[in-house]
Amino acid sequence: MNIDFILFQESFVNTNTMTTISHSAYYCIMSESEEIRSRVMIFAKKFSRFQFCQKSDICSDTDMIIIDINDSLNSETEVIQLINIYNEKSLTENNNE
Repeated sequence: MNIDFILFQESFVNTNTMTTISHSAYYCIMSESEEIRSRVMIFAKKFSRFQFCQKSDICSDTDMIIIDINDSLNSETEVIQLINIYNEKSLTENNNE
């Protein structure tokens, strides 16, 4: 398949080791926090023409991952920023926060 990036939310994270299920063809990009379980993650294909850089300097929230993506075969293309944001709506009745 030609899937280079897969975005997940609420996936399994082992809270003891702060790891998740791995796949041999993909890197797992998660929050760097060891205290709070990340609710978002991105899997990036290992053998892809696209390179990525996690931008934890922009946001260190465990409910958001930002990566910059560039095309290694075409240096003239613009960098794309991919953002995976977990947005939980309040479960309180009549509350739209």
